Amino acid sequence: MKLYEIAEAIEKRVPKEWAEPWDNPGLLAGERGAEVEKIAVALDASPRTVALAAERGCGLLVTHHPIIFRPVKSVVDDCHAGRTLLSAVKSGVALYAAHTNWDSSPEGVNFVLASELGLKNIEPLVPSQSGAWGLGAAGDLPRPVRLGALGELLRERWNLSALSLHGNLKTCVRRVALGGGACMDFWPEALALGVQCFITADVSYHPREEAQEAGLCVAACDHGEMERVSLPALAALVAEQTGLPVTLLEGADADTEDGLGGR
Repeated sequence: MKLYEIAEAIEKRVPKEWAEPWDNPGLLAGERGAEVEKIAVALDASPRTVALAAERGCGLLVTHHPIIFRPVKSVVDDCHAGRTLLSAVKSGVALYAAHTNWDSSPEGVNFVLASELGLKNIEPLVPSQSGAWGLGAAGDLPRPVRLGALGELLRERWNLSALSLHGNLKTCVRRVALGGGACMDFWPEALALGVQCFITADVSYHPREEAQEAGLCVAACDHGEMERVSLPALAALVAEQTGLPVTLLEGADADTEDGLGGR
């Protein structure tokens, strides 16, 4: 299957038009007419994940975060993005990203997180204006739990190693909102939906204090751990759309060195 055909097939289910205006999803590196026989999926493109994709005979690496995010002035080996792009070109591994369009998909990051948590009556935290589902998610827990017990549930269901709970651990939580990745700015929307706890990543001090003062508990996760929960669903979608073998580089995408990668 040609590279451009794979991109078109993925975008039938996850259109680029669903992405936020500042985002950069889609085909980022590669020869559009190149034949691809196998595909790899990871959270991030890095020299390590590119090498693993090449070792497995994959001609395309599909990631959540775009390696090219801000304007690129040079591609040299003195930064993470440059090393990644050079290794991809040398290895013959094309790069494709499904970022906020995957976040907003009715099959994507936030819906998967909500489903894995067992939420009922799931709705988007911020409904989309572009025809997608929306960013974030909110829903009812199967049964009310205290904040401390919710933390244990999150660690178990999402396989988290890093989690900070902010609020009274005895608070009864019946309804939660979540935002995969950096979504702390959406805490007012979460509050408006009547939740007791907002779960997200990259939580900074002042927004967290404001949310708690307004009556919200906050559960702060690791950005990558939260979004990795959706990778099996992304890999399955790519396989269904292309009919090609897809390898999930589970755990291998932990190379999070700062570069031009996305939010």
